[in-house]
Amino acid sequence: MSIPQAGSARRRALRSPAAVALVACVLLAGCNSTEAGRSAAGPPSGTARGDGAAPGDWRNATYAMTCDGLSPAGFRATLHNGKARVPADVGQTPYYDYFDVRFEAQASGDVNGDGMPDTVVLLQCFPQPSNGFVEEAQVFTGPQARLGVLPSPSTLPETSILPPLYDPAGLSVDHGDIVAAMKVYGPEDSHASGPTEHATVRWHWDGQRFVRVPL
Repeated sequence: MSIPQAGSARRRALRSPAAVALVACVLLAGCNSTEAGRSAAGPPSGTARGDGAAPGDWRNATYAMTCDGLSPAGFRATLHNGKARVPADVGQTPYYDYFDVRFEAQASGDVNGDGMPDTVVLLQCFPQPSNGFVEEAQVFTGPQARLGVLPSPSTLPETSILPPLYDPAGLSVDHGDIVAAMKVYGPEDSHASGPTEHATVRWHWDGQRFVRVPL
């Protein structure tokens, strides 16, 4: 998957000192423009491994990810106490030297309808050097098997000057659907102020992908 031209312009802006001073932690959110409803990210056989941690210890696991499309070939990030640093492949991502990945939140419930609990894991990815992050929400049917990845926030119609950001406290599984509270940029918001409006997005697994459904 190629990075859109607009993303290249966004990266150039991120490296300017003025942008760094204004928007530490928001400007990169949603640089990827994946097709709505698709799982963006990582090899299809992507898994999270415990690497010696207790089963279900999602803060100490290995994830296959693409940093929301910024690393098209994907990479594996092994988290320890919720953090990992992964060197970037300069052949794939010439703008970045490494990726900092952080565990942000998790929620559990039966997503695929098999009667067994599944887990939604929300991850932040900070490509460096830059002054922001993107987010990936990955869904697992067990400690080894990844069901899919929620569509990028950049594909949401609520996207304005920047894509919405997840509210970690508002991530849940409700009657088989994934419910995500989002912080949205309103018409009076800026890069410096951050998003001040709110929206809730509900995702349903249709057997092949996650599709947005009405609340």
